[in-house]
Amino acid sequence: MQILPFFLLAAGVLVMLQPRTKRWKARMNAHLQGNEQRIKQRANTFFLLGLAFVLAGFAYLFRLVG
Repeated sequence: MQILPFFLLAAGVLVMLQPRTKRWKARMNAHLQGNEQRIKQRANTFFLLGLAFVLAGFAYLFRLVG
């Protein structure tokens, strides 16, 4: 059984949830000097990247099963 689809799904969920952690928020706040707009933009980018990983994982899983 292939592990790539499950890896993509797990990585996608991890990337999507990372901006919600207190540590990530503190690091982005320090890195971007408290610019709230850029912090939200970065969080949205992480969410979309994670969503792309999840969708790719489902696509590979669908091809593997079908």
